[in-house]
Amino acid sequence: MTKLLEFREMLQSFYGKYDLYIRHAIRFLVALTVFLVINGSVGYMDALKSPVTAIILGLICTFLPMNAIALFGALMILLHLYALSLEACVVCLLLLLLMFFMYFKLAPKNGYSAVLTPVLCCFRIPEIMPTAIGLYREPYSVLSMACGMILYYFLRGIKENESLLSASEEQDAISKFTAVLQPVIESQELKIMAGAFILTALLVYVIRRQSVKHAWSIAIGVGNVCNLGILLGGSFLTGNTKEILWIVLGTAAAVVVGLLMEFFLFHLDYTRTERVQFEDDEYYYYVKAVPKVFVPSKNKRVKQINKRKNTGISKKDLADEFEIDRELLDD
Repeated sequence: MTKLLEFREMLQSFYGKYDLYIRHAIRFLVALTVFLVINGSVGYMDALKSPVTAIILGLICTFLPMNAIALFGALMILLHLYALSLEACVVCLLLLLLMFFMYFKLAPKNGYSAVLTPVLCCFRIPEIMPTAIGLYREPYSVLSMACGMILYYFLRGIKENESLLSASEEQDAISKFTAVLQPVIESQELKIMAGAFILTALLVYVIRRQSVKHAWSIAIGVGNVCNLGILLGGSFLTGNTKEILWIVLGTAAAVVVGLLMEFFLFHLDYTRTERVQFEDDEYYYYVKAVPKVFVPSKNKRVKQINKRKNTGISKKDLADEFEIDRELLDD
C-alpha cells in the first residue's frame, strides 16, 4: 500500500507541474475519440469521414472550452445525417436544440459527461458514468448524462433504419419521420437504462456525502448493486437477455473506476479520526475531522565527503627548521 501511495503522490506532483499540458492532451484525446466514434456510427458524408478531419477538429477543440467538443460533434452529426436523409437531419436538429437548451440552462459545466456518455454506450460500458457522476459531480449532472443516452439511442435507430432513410421517394417522408422518432420514443431499453442510471447517480451522491466511515466505498457498492439489479430485471422483463453479460462487465468496470476515483480523490485514514468542539457568540460547533492518507515522497540526498588533505610537515622541513641532522629524525 505504501508503494501505491507513493505512486499517487508522484502522479499528483507530476500533474501539478504539467497540469496545463495534461489538460490539453486529455481534451484532445476526448475530442478525437468522440469524432472517430461519430464517423464510425453515422459516417455518411465522405468529406468528414476521414480520420484526418477528426484529428484536425480534435486539435482545434484542444484550445477551446470543453463544450466546444459537444458543439462540433453536433455539427458533424447533422452534416452526416444530411448526407443520408433530410428528414433525419431535421429531426436531429430539433432534438439537439432541445437538449442544448436544457444542458446550457441547467448543467453547462458537465461537458465531459455529456460527450462521454454516448461514447461509453458505443463501447458497451455506460455503467461507468452514473458512478463517476455520483462520486464527483452534483445531482443536476444527471441531465447531461440523460442527453447523451438519448442521443446514442437516436443515432442507433438511424443506423438500424439506414436503408429506409436513404430511399429517395417523396411519399416515404412520413415513414421516415416515424422511423427516426420511433427508436427513441418506444425504446423500453432506453427508459429502463435512463431510470437506473439516474437513480444510481443520485444514490451514490447521497451516500458518499454521509459522515460515515468508508462512505465512498459504501456508495460505490450500494449504487452498483442497485444499478445491476434494475438492469438485470429490465433485461428479463423485456426479453433482452443477450445483454446480461455486458451489463455485468459494465458494472464491474464501474466498480473499478469508482475505487480508483476514491483512491485518488478521497483516500482517508479513519484510524486517526478526531472530533473537535468550538463555539462563537451564537453557535456551538461539533466537527468530525478525518485526515487524508499521505505519504511524502522520499528525497534521497547524497553528501559527498572530500578526501582528507595531507597537512603534515615533512622531515626535511622539520630538520631545516630546527637546524638538526635529518638522520636523527629517522631513528
